[in-house]
Amino acid sequence: MPDSQPTVLDPTLGEALEEFLASLKPPQALAYGGWVRKYVEFAGADMRVSALTGARVESYAASQLSPSDPNIEQRIEALKRWFQFLKKRGYASQNFGVHLRVRAAGKKATAGHRSQGAKVKPVELTEAGLAALKAELAELERQRVELVKAVAQAREDKDFRENAPLHAAREALAWNEQRRKEIEAVLRDAVVVGSANNGRAAVGSTVSIVRLDTGVRDRLTLVSPREANPAQKKISVESPVGRALLDRAPGEEVVVQTPSGEVHFRIEAVE
Repeated sequence: MPDSQPTVLDPTLGEALEEFLASLKPPQALAYGGWVRKYVEFAGADMRVSALTGARVESYAASQLSPSDPNIEQRIEALKRWFQFLKKRGYASQNFGVHLRVRAAGKKATAGHRSQGAKVKPVELTEAGLAALKAELAELERQRVELVKAVAQAREDKDFRENAPLHAAREALAWNEQRRKEIEAVLRDAVVVGSANNGRAAVGSTVSIVRLDTGVRDRLTLVSPREANPAQKKISVESPVGRALLDRAPGEEVVVQTPSGEVHFRIEAVE
């Protein structure tokens, strides 16, 4: 099925939210609903669940979750229940709740202030991934100008307590700044990797496979965890399928362990 035609197992965040709330008892829906709805509004209610990535959830946590928030424990509990729900229903490829890390106060690393002699682990990216990050950074820099203007305009309403546009603009600007810092840090340590051109699957390879029990064919691109995007058929080499395909050649058969049992694939081509 083409990517442009989402399956019934790929709802939008807004659709999944309504289903999540309906699955809860009234007291739970009341306790969790507000925090999860804030996340959905931040990420975009029209975004497909399959577009979720660990990097996006980490970015949300870095810009929106603060250890000084008196409600931080309830907020994280609500979000973890939400991400568990998405995984349990089969909407998400993994439980993204593991990416909800709250930075300790005073521990935030800043660019250009690394310990002398500290070894920095390179960030592996494909050429396409590197280009995509650079394009995203350029777009964020363009958007920042507009967001600064939006904050200034929203400030004209002096009643800050009820000024929802001001709060929304500030949150969007904070996320923009946080995301730009993250991308700049990645680009600073980025190392471009690609297929080894020896006929075997590597980071950057596009692998054509066929599922032996159903005959269904697919084409997957192996990427680093940071670039993984199931909606675009980009599979992390650290995922079960990615690990099984890595360093394999056409004609080889692989077995992937899934919650429902073993699934057998045959590799038809490596590009």
